[in-house]
Parts: sequence; structure tokens; C-alpha cells
Amino acid sequence: MQVQRVLVQTRRASTSIHTQFPFPAHAHPSPHEIFHLPVGASQQDIKARYYDLVRAHHPDSPHNRELAAAVRHARFQALTAAYDALRGRAADPIRAELDRRKRFQDARAREMARRRHAEFAHAQPEFAAEADDGWKDRLIIAAGILSLGVGLAPIFWPGLSVADKMHMAASANLAEARREAREYGHERRLQIRRRVREFKEQEAERKQVAELERTESLKER
Repeated sequence: MQVQRVLVQTRRASTSIHTQFPFPAHAHPSPHEIFHLPVGASQQDIKARYYDLVRAHHPDSPHNRELAAAVRHARFQALTAAYDALRGRAADPIRAELDRRKRFQDARAREMARRRHAEFAHAQPEFAAEADDGWKDRLIIAAGILSLGVGLAPIFWPGLSVADKMHMAASANLAEARREAREYGHERRLQIRRRVREFKEQEAERKQVAELERTESLKER
């Protein structure tokens, strides 16, 4: 419970920061414009604002999902370069090469994940193509008509035997049980998807914090 409370508070804080410090819309913003700080800001304010901006504009942040991957990485590179400029650090060619390799590895990992997802969806068509569920609707309608017929049968055919009535009642109960099982299965799949989505969001938050700590440790060396 404590971990969930911390994650909820972190997510709310990230949303507020993303709204409070948006990335400049015009081309070639200055470091102070990116950091939303006046000229002459202290190093302590610059460092604190850098933490806030990393949480808001990190490529894996949930708030940047609507942006293309190239835009997210370009903004994060501009943020890092602005931080170096405000801290009085020159561009490091070794670090630039490491960042380039990391971006290549991340892009390759995302492509592999996309391919695995496509293969899984192809192997599991019942989960990937739920839009083509017309046969399920027809089966439910048929079960409803069957149940209605069983219920009205004694009115039009009062001479049915007890065995026939028991058989019809058992058929109706079986159809109802199948319908409830389908509804439960659909709700179960929705719950699993919600849990997967929440897990991915938590993983994104964890990667964001780890990347922030790693970046800061590299800068302090």
C-alpha cells in the first residue's frame, strides 16, 4: 500500500510539472527558456529545475505518449544540452557517442518489442481481433430465443412429459451458464488489460527515476 501511495503521488506530481513547465513551442529555444528560469538563476535552482524537467519530458514519461519517439528524444537532448550550458559544461563527444548508441539500442529494443507483440497477436486472434465477434452475438441471440421457446413451450404444448420439460429446463440452464461464462471471460480480459497497462506505467516511472539517477551520477563524476 505504501508503494502504491508513493507511485500515485509521483504520478500526480509529474502531471503538475508537465503542465507547469511545458517545452517551448518555438524553434531553437534558449537554455533559460527551456528551464523556465530567469538569467542569473542560482546553480541550486538550476539543478532542482532539472530534476523537475526530466520527470516531465523524459522519453519514457506517460505524459509524452502522444509525441513521436524522435520528438521525445530530441526534446530530452535539448534539455540535457541546456543543463550543461547552464552549469558551464562543454559538450562531451564521448558522452554524445554514448547517447547516440543508447538511442540506437532503445530504438532496436522498441522494434523487437513491437515485433513480439505482433507475433503474439497473430498467435492469439481471439484477443487481437475482438471486433470480429459477430458469431458470439449470434450465439447469445440463439440462446435467448431457445430460452424463450423453452419457457413458452408448456403454454402451447401442455401435453409434454415431465422428462421433456426437465430436458428443456436443463438446456435453458446450460445456455444461461454459457452466457454468464462468456461475460465473466470478457470482464476478466478487461481486468488483465488494465493490470498490464498499470504495470507498464509503473515500469515507465521506474525507468524514469533510474535514468534520472544514472544521469545525475554521470554528471557528478
